Amino acid sequence: MNAVMAIQVYGQGFFNEVISASTTWPITRILSAGFYVGTMTVFTAWLIKKGSEIKSLIDAGIVLFLLSMMATTFISAVIYLYAQSSVTLIDLVALNMVVAGVTTAATFLATRNGTYNLLKDKVGNIRLLLIASIIVLVTVSEVFMGWSFALLGGAVSISSGLHWVYLAIIHAASSFWFIFMMSAEMGITLFFIKGRLPKPLVWIMASQTIIMILSPTAIDNYLWTSISLVAGSGIMVFLFIYVFEFLYKNRITSSGILNYLLFLMLAYALMMAGQFIWLLNGNATVFVISIVAEMVVYFGIVLDERVLVSSKNASWQAKTYWVFGFLGLLFAAEFFMGGVLDIQVYGTGFFNGMMFASTAGSFANALSAGFFNFIRFFASITMSPLFLIMMGIEMGALVAFRIKYLRELETKVRLLLVILAYSLYSILLPLFVIPSQLLGRTPWIGWAYGIGSSGAIAPGIVIALLGTFLISGSLSFLFGCRQLCSVMCMAPLMYQGMTIDAMNSFNRTSRLACRLNTNKISSAYKVIVSVVWISLLATGLLSYLTSVGILGISVFGVDPAYLLYTFYFGFLWYFIWIMIPFVGTYGCVSTGICGWGAFNQLISRVGLFRLKVKDKALCTSCTTKDCSKVCPLGLTGLPAAFTAKGEFRNYKCIGDGNCVSACPHRNISFYDVRHWLSARFLGQDDGTL
Repeated sequence: MNAVMAIQVYGQGFFNEVISASTTWPITRILSAGFYVGTMTVFTAWLIKKGSEIKSLIDAGIVLFLLSMMATTFISAVIYLYAQSSVTLIDLVALNMVVAGVTTAATFLATRNGTYNLLKDKVGNIRLLLIASIIVLVTVSEVFMGWSFALLGGAVSISSGLHWVYLAIIHAASSFWFIFMMSAEMGITLFFIKGRLPKPLVWIMASQTIIMILSPTAIDNYLWTSISLVAGSGIMVFLFIYVFEFLYKNRITSSGILNYLLFLMLAYALMMAGQFIWLLNGNATVFVISIVAEMVVYFGIVLDERVLVSSKNASWQAKTYWVFGFLGLLFAAEFFMGGVLDIQVYGTGFFNGMMFASTAGSFANALSAGFFNFIRFFASITMSPLFLIMMGIEMGALVAFRIKYLRELETKVRLLLVILAYSLYSILLPLFVIPSQLLGRTPWIGWAYGIGSSGAIAPGIVIALLGTFLISGSLSFLFGCRQLCSVMCMAPLMYQGMTIDAMNSFNRTSRLACRLNTNKISSAYKVIVSVVWISLLATGLLSYLTSVGILGISVFGVDPAYLLYTFYFGFLWYFIWIMIPFVGTYGCVSTGICGWGAFNQLISRVGLFRLKVKDKALCTSCTTKDCSKVCPLGLTGLPAAFTAKGEFRNYKCIGDGNCVSACPHRNISFYDVRHWLSARFLGQDDGTL
């Protein structure tokens, strides 16, 4: 504050040499500058800490007085640097004196109500206003401090006009002056109050601080940008995993914590979108909004941590719209994170060089072209190697954590195979090992999900396509469709991690999920799966006829079969995942949108796989019926089938093993080709090997 007042009194020249970017600074000046910035940071953090301890209006007045003076002096410094004159200087000094007088008078007047407890609920609105005022003053103070230093250092042009002012504010709020100061204040205040917070929240807020430090806009340097983008994304993935684990262990927690997590996801969705836009065109506006939002969320908790522990407890599993918002914002952050990593590795040409359809012409053409462009852009990220790797790390960690909670060895082994299959089958082999020119001729891998991930259906690769159906169909006949839906597909990785698996409670509470998750094949399922397969066959035929030269059909220059693949797998699949609170878990199976899964489920239904029980009498006397409660498809007919037949066979059963693990009597077991061979050649027909 004294440094800024010195500018007002002595003019800009007083600090020109000190603020200069010259590398010939004497060590004394470097230490002096560091001491000033460090002192200001600690003092601001201390004021925020005092703000969190305010009980009376006197306390509030003192904190607001000091913060107001800080904000006013920095604002005055910026105004003076734009309009340097003796008149301006006198006006600004007068402004500082007026603010000081007003806040001082308000503080003294507050002594009449000095014993008024601001922590009481009846004055909650006053405390909310106080918290908002502190956050606004801290933000304004830091932004204008960064602005003033940017002006002094020549990083921002002293030009008139709203446009130049806007650019200066964006630069100041995205520079290291603002970001590093804010990060330091976040870390120091967390150190001050960590004893008041639950330990998991301390880790989450510490991650927030690190992510703030790793803002790529802070330093205009390619090396810093590269390191901060990769490291920041890594910390954010770790944070998402930790939040998932926290939710799994705390099915019932305070509403304050749930609100905090939701707003945190919003801030990070904005942050990754902001980084994406900034990397594409250099505009940091959205990114600045995101870091301000993150700061508001952070200091909102610091200043009133009681909302985390004293608010009413609630079960997030009963909050349909909260979970929907959480998953949607989380995916938005992951989506743009994938885009950021794509730009970092492949360059801006990865998106700028993409072929988009023209929206000119009729309304119908504009609408169809707009939808095409959206799907093409969306799928370009969700089907990129870096996005799949990032999602694999995040969701794979949840699957790995779940293994330790299971008791059945076979289910543990299967989940290990899920991680291995995703790494090899979905990423390593098709993206990095098998050359692209050979991928279309490689059955089972080159034709992921039986649709055609390799492009057009040409005559030379029809055999590979038929081989895909033969290999996968044979495995489903022998081991059940769980070979796909519970091992080879990315669905088990995305649905069987601990927290997502716990969301199968929506299978019983959501009205739509109850209609979709039935033991019988519903009318809606029949319609959807029919539409899916008709579209697959139709586009496959058009693709083939075009490839042999009989037709010349494409959709804005893209092969129809490949476009349909990008729509189903690159867009619709993720949309259904976000809709878990409404359609339940494994919506790709229950809704019928996965034609590849429907084919394998049909083969599985007539194959060897089933669930068997050792003793039907135990199922008759069982009162919990846990097997039906944990089914990710909501198949409630398990107990009745076990009681009547001693086994369960169903078109929708994916054999994930939840029912086996949940059975309190350890009475349920798998049956597939291994047990069939054991019974045929070893005479063991009890479901054991």
